[in-house]
Amino acid sequence: MRQSFRAAIYVAVAALSSLAAPENRAAPPSDPLAGLAGRWVGMATMTSNSGPQSNFKCIVTYIPRRDAPGMRQTLRCDDGASFKLHAATDLELQGERLTGAWQDKINDIGGTVEGQLTPAGFDIQLSGQFFAAHMAVAGEGCAQSVKVLPKNSDVFRELAATLKKC
Repeated sequence: MRQSFRAAIYVAVAALSSLAAPENRAAPPSDPLAGLAGRWVGMATMTSNSGPQSNFKCIVTYIPRRDAPGMRQTLRCDDGASFKLHAATDLELQGERLTGAWQDKINDIGGTVEGQLTPAGFDIQLSGQFFAAHMAVAGEGCAQSVKVLPKNSDVFRELAATLKKC
């Protein structure tokens, strides 16, 4: 009787531990993007076609998809004066291939996403009627870099961010 009581306590503690640790349920272990989950903060630099570089703070948040492997990435950058960027990208993972949609919430434009996983993150193409770019995300552990290279560089040539989450 004492053995079965102990076994019941161990089962109850294990069940409660899994309920108390939601980060374990955030993404299925088969999702290679699961390591990105969370809030990343850092500084970014935008290289323009003319004039000086602009520096600003960025916050990138990755939220695992509940219905399939993949992530929702929100990117918020602000220089405290005139520049603001608020974009969201929904990424669905099918094998090594990423598909989805992106939206620039400030300019109310968007489009589609296509790309693939890389050993350190992902490379995607953002396509839309008014904006198209290549985005590369790479990271390991607590550090991550995000680079956006527009196809038509009317406004800027490169946006590069270095982010940390721990």
